[in-house]
Amino acid sequence: MATQTQGKTILCTWEIGGELGHISRYSAIVKALESDGHHVVLALKDLSRAYPFFCHTKATLMQAPVWLPKVTMQRPIACLADTLLCLGYLETDPLDCLVQAWESIINSVKPDLVIFDYAPTAMIALRHIQIPKILIGTGFADPVPGRSIVDWRPYPQDDGLVARQEERVLQQVNAVLARRQQPTLTQLTDLFAVDRVVISTFPELDLYSQRDNADYCTGPTAKLVDTPVKFASDARPRILAYLKPAHPNIELLVTALARCKANVFIACPKGPANLFTPHVSDRFQFSNELVDLQGAMSDVDLFVGHGNASSVKESLVAGNPTVVLPIQLEQLLTGRKVQQAGFGVLVEKIPGLDEMVKLLDDLLMNGDSYRANIQTLLERHPAPRLCVADAVDKAVRHLLNH
Repeated sequence: MATQTQGKTILCTWEIGGELGHISRYSAIVKALESDGHHVVLALKDLSRAYPFFCHTKATLMQAPVWLPKVTMQRPIACLADTLLCLGYLETDPLDCLVQAWESIINSVKPDLVIFDYAPTAMIALRHIQIPKILIGTGFADPVPGRSIVDWRPYPQDDGLVARQEERVLQQVNAVLARRQQPTLTQLTDLFAVDRVVISTFPELDLYSQRDNADYCTGPTAKLVDTPVKFASDARPRILAYLKPAHPNIELLVTALARCKANVFIACPKGPANLFTPHVSDRFQFSNELVDLQGAMSDVDLFVGHGNASSVKESLVAGNPTVVLPIQLEQLLTGRKVQQAGFGVLVEKIPGLDEMVKLLDDLLMNGDSYRANIQTLLERHPAPRLCVADAVDKAVRHLLNH
């Protein structure tokens, strides 16, 4: 017998950001929602990589409105407001056009419930529509309504910059709302008021603390591939590394990992094979394809990566200290949280080769304090741990039944 929640149309939105995590999260969510009989429509920023994730579903794919002009600042990005100012929020008319595009999607889809993943302009378009809304993310770009946005600078300053930028964006958003004769916002973060928030990490790594209506999901991440990690031997200790070929010090990092006193496997999708093959031995192996990192985490002693929220979470759940080598701002801030909590080490500036080898060897030899801190974390958040798809599915059932 059909339940009240079956047969609904659910719109999933993604507007900003470039990692595969946005698509992979939605892949698992779509499967869960379709199993409940819902029709899912996805309006995604990047459709070029979507096919493998949704080709076996009945989901409808649409292109999300995106801002094409390249707008840059003369200083580093300091907060969410800076990002929005570079993506169409600098002037009212262009922002109005983006909102109109989202309104067209909404009018076409006529959703019964909407899920937002870094999609603030979709939030503007849907603000006046009284349907259930769910926000998913890592916490980085998911402010708490009624509170100021977080200063993203590695070394925050009491200079009023973030507040000024927040006010600039608020003025543009309110101008767009006023054109539609809709109530304006008191604070920019009021735009992010939803019925449920789902954060895909530990609360200790969330940039915004004390959320009232959030599920923190530290359960398994949706698998991208089934290809296993294959170490060259059973020797311990083991280091699992996930590196991107675009890292400016990739050669030094590979050499340091090859020279440290460990059995090493490096995953570096699309990395040049000749960067790794000179080091291949009975304690060094690599893959330049995607592999199942999550499946190998429980069988290693140290994880080295760039600070991606999902891989850091997976490493911590497995009890492993983490070395964070950030490439972009969110990863840097995640690394700071990891280091401050005593879960691993943040390497903001890559040292010389010998120093990097020593850092890795010291962590392998003296990692007990990190493991103890991680164990305390896991005891605060015991198994079974909720995954994002299950949390969203549970929230959808609850919201559509009320």
